[in-house]
Amino acid sequence: MKKIIDIIIIVLFVAISNSLAQLYMNPRSIGFADAYATQARGADVIGWNPANLGLDDNPKMHLNFGLFPLLPFPALQISNNAISPNLLNSYFFTGGYLDENDKEELLSHFPDGGLNINPLVQMRFINFSINSWAFTLGAEVTGKVVAPKSLFHLALFGNEFGEAIDLSDTDLDLQSVITLGVAHGWEIKTVPFIDLNLNDYVDRLAVGVAAKLLTGAGYSGFDDLTAKITTYNDKVVLEGDVQGQYGLGGLGLAIDVGAAAIINNKMKANLAFNNVIGFLRWGIVEAGQAEYSIFAEIPSSKYSEIDSIMEASVSKDTTYTVSGITSNYPAYMIMGFEYKLLTNLRLFANYRQSFSNDMAAVVTPAISVAAEYLPLNWLPLRVGIGVGGNDKFKWGIGTGLNFKHYRLDWGFSQVGGLFNRSTGFAFCLDQAIVF
Repeated sequence: MKKIIDIIIIVLFVAISNSLAQLYMNPRSIGFADAYATQARGADVIGWNPANLGLDDNPKMHLNFGLFPLLPFPALQISNNAISPNLLNSYFFTGGYLDENDKEELLSHFPDGGLNINPLVQMRFINFSINSWAFTLGAEVTGKVVAPKSLFHLALFGNEFGEAIDLSDTDLDLQSVITLGVAHGWEIKTVPFIDLNLNDYVDRLAVGVAAKLLTGAGYSGFDDLTAKITTYNDKVVLEGDVQGQYGLGGLGLAIDVGAAAIINNKMKANLAFNNVIGFLRWGIVEAGQAEYSIFAEIPSSKYSEIDSIMEASVSKDTTYTVSGITSNYPAYMIMGFEYKLLTNLRLFANYRQSFSNDMAAVVTPAISVAAEYLPLNWLPLRVGIGVGGNDKFKWGIGTGLNFKHYRLDWGFSQVGGLFNRSTGFAFCLDQAIVF
């Protein structure tokens, strides 16, 4: 029991300290609520569309950094599926007490499947491009933590003696990875073996590919968990069965492919399939399967001895090393479209489709629209809104100082609702040198 708890703690620590979402967040993508595919250029194309490197408006040199080179400013997103500032203000920060009706109403805000928490942080230590090549080195975590609704019922109402509290909705699926990526894009004008001039249809057409070498730090996940806790006037009884996997040290690969077009002087479009190959093989240091059966009776007079009681109450402790376990690095498709409405006003649309329900990815499509207005050549004003996907609803704003060779940008967005009804937020600031 202690081993799997230790592994979970390690992975959670890594998740908090240097982690990332599947989409490579930056101030522009956050401010546009992810309607960013056609705009990614230079070092920012990895995770969006490597084909953009082959377009003629790609910079010759692009270097991203946070506060200083090699010292990144993290791109942070924290979200959940129930708790908002409005909920906290309505029930906890009132100066009063919750009656039974208030508690029932509060509990109704929590989904039956439990509280789903998704902390996402991106750290990119090196992020630069030269001509049609881009390189990145960063750290990420992908996953989810689910707390069952029964725990919140217990906190609000207590529990009747002899009544079992079901904990089986508890879930954990986390992996922390260091990513080393390289991307290349090139323009194409004809189709091989076919007498077809692509410039008859679009002004520019490019294709691209990105490869990401994945070095895993830690992985932990539950395959199955059945557990319940029962309170009595003189003791607490915990019983259940846990099956899980863990890994320390991993190696994997992810491949992105894409195409991008400048249709004319007003329109751009692109399509990318990211992580078409995406996997991590765990076990460079250690990998294993763990199975535990627990029946613990904890007398109320001996709560201080809970550690020794739990150790003595594990009736089945099967932990065995395996040659390696493989976890998924979820694949997703991005389609983007851009339209220049005025010389200083551009509109954007994005469609994102994931292909699996794991590692914080969902197959529900995500659609985003955004706009960028330049009242001055160096002052962009950005706004975006998105629906669907794991976030369900997102809106963002952003701005910056964009001069010829230097850019400072920041972006802010909320997830799950507007203002104090949101259930999460994202924020990022970075700088870039561009030539």
